[in-house]
Formats: sequence, C-alpha cells, structure tokens
Amino acid sequence: MNRCSKLFALGSVLILGTAFAAADTILLGSYATSPGTNPGGFGNTATSFSPTTPSGITPFTGAGFPTGTQPGNGGTGTVILSNVTPVWAGPLGSSEWISYAQTGPGTPAMNPPNGNYYFVSTFSTLPGETYTGSISVLADDSVAVFLNGVLQNTPTDPGGFPHCSAGVPNCLISTTVTFNSANFLSGMNTLVFQDIQGAVIDLGIDYNGSITGSGAVPEPSSLILLGTGLIGSAGALLRRRRA
Repeated sequence: MNRCSKLFALGSVLILGTAFAAADTILLGSYATSPGTNPGGFGNTATSFSPTTPSGITPFTGAGFPTGTQPGNGGTGTVILSNVTPVWAGPLGSSEWISYAQTGPGTPAMNPPNGNYYFVSTFSTLPGETYTGSISVLADDSVAVFLNGVLQNTPTDPGGFPHCSAGVPNCLISTTVTFNSANFLSGMNTLVFQDIQGAVIDLGIDYNGSITGSGAVPEPSSLILLGTGLIGSAGALLRRRRA
C-alpha cells in the first residue's frame, strides 16, 4: 500500500472513530468503606451511611411504612455483612451486603429501631453522553432508590413487614431498578438508598449493575473539515513525489 493510500485509510479510521465514539460503561455496586477495598472494579465510591436524611431527598412515604430517620451508630462508615445466607440471598455479583453495623443475620443480635436508614454513593459521568442502565437491589426490609434526588422506584405495600418486606426489593428477591436517563447529571452523580426498616430485626442493602453512555455524534461540518484536511495532505504528498 503506498503512502497516499495509507493516509486515506488513516483518515477513514479517524472519521469513523470520531463519528462512533466508544461507549462509556460504569459498573455500580455496594461495598463498604471498611476495609475500603473495591471488590468488583466498581466505578462508584464506597457506599457510606448517612445518620441524617441526605440533602435534596424527599423521603418515600406510604401507608404502613415507618417515618423518621434513624441515626444508626452516628458515624458515616459502612461495614460488610457476612453469613447472610440462607436467611438472605447471597450478594449480587461482586457486590457486598452492607449496613452501618453488624446488623445482618448470623451476627450478634441487633434490633435496629424501625425507621429509615440512608446510604450514599457517588460516581462520575462524561460530558456530552446520554446514559442508560439499571441496578439489581436487595434490602431488608425494603428500599427506595434515588438518583440525584429523584425517586427511581416505588416500594410496594409491605403487608405488615414480615421478615424482609413482602414488597420487592427485599432480602430474598432482587428487583431491577431502571434509571431514568433524564436524571443523570454531567459529572458528579449521587445515588441514595432509603433503607426502610419495619420489623425491628436485621438491616442491610446490596446492589449491583451498570450504566452505559452513548457518545454524541460530531457535527457534519467537523467531519468534513477532517476529511478535507486529510485529502489536502494526500495531495501535498503526491505533489512532492512528482517533483
């Protein structure tokens, strides 16, 4: 292949690569701030406990659901919950069951008061991308998921809060929470989980999933300028060879 042909081939690759930018995929999952390791290559921060209702959140409420925010241990760390099966489903993918303390089954007895417990994680998106995606969620007793302050699911009537809420997501059956694309922000995004406690025993959440961004197609004028420049370069090369 002569130099001009190579140059034209390179131009085609560049134009196609610009027009069809590679998708940006971000893995999301629950993992604890202690010991602070990321178990699954997730693109979000470790999920931290919030002893107060996070800013910008209007808590989910409904008939039969508890009200009020519980302070937990008063800190912001989360811990990994172990020995969760068979009372709870095992962790989803590479995620971890987490809580503000050892509140899971198989651990020393704890009776977290009824109310709402909040867990927060953040991740960053690229500018100019449109994102879609979802997460699978498990919770005891149930959970409401917020993306940048906007509720993404509606917990169903718990039916008196049997062990793990009868309304999914619960501790035995995961549910898929699909994100509303309009609720993503360019740059920093915040996930908030309102863990709803109604049975005064065991507490925790687990989630795993991903989002994918589709790149914006460049303006036609930009592609034309790129192609014209490459053609001009090829012409200059030919003229030098003839000289």
